[in-house]
Amino acid sequence: MPAIPRRERYGTLGGSALVLLFVFLYVGFWLIWDGHASGEEEVRPGTTIAVSDDVSYVPADGWSLERSAITPGRQSTVASGPSAFSVAVSTWMGSPDEQIAREKKLLEAGSKAHLYGNDQTFHTAHGLTGVKFSYFAPKAEGILWIAYDSKTKTVVTLNGQSAPGTLPAAADRFQEMVDSVRTGAGA
Repeated sequence: MPAIPRRERYGTLGGSALVLLFVFLYVGFWLIWDGHASGEEEVRPGTTIAVSDDVSYVPADGWSLERSAITPGRQSTVASGPSAFSVAVSTWMGSPDEQIAREKKLLEAGSKAHLYGNDQTFHTAHGLTGVKFSYFAPKAEGILWIAYDSKTKTVVTLNGQSAPGTLPAAADRFQEMVDSVRTGAGA
């Protein structure tokens, strides 16, 4: 009877460990790179940012453009520390009151926000007119400004948001940026 050949060990443990080490290093490198490349772009003082063809604003000094929160022609966001300010433009065929009610429902449902204070009207030197209200959520607090242009059926939504407890420190910067918003052709 012939002898059954012995099973030889294949030297795969070293090669497998080497491949696994390479994968860990590769993934680790990209995770570290992603953590350091925040997507923020410093904005020079006085720079005007065009959100759409008809809406632009000037970020406060020291604020950075959030590249990941830009939708060309629709939205732009700047940030500084625990605070962010976004300008969004959209078409709305309903009434201004319906838009305000919609935004409130979205805040309450999406981020579990609670509204406080009464709605207040606002008007800027550049002709932006609308309603503003404040809110707080478990992870943020902020002020939302909503302006409606009945001629173009366009809504401009400005959202100044901060980490809990930091809204009073950022409120003046938010108001500065709201005051800088320009609407209309050549904005």
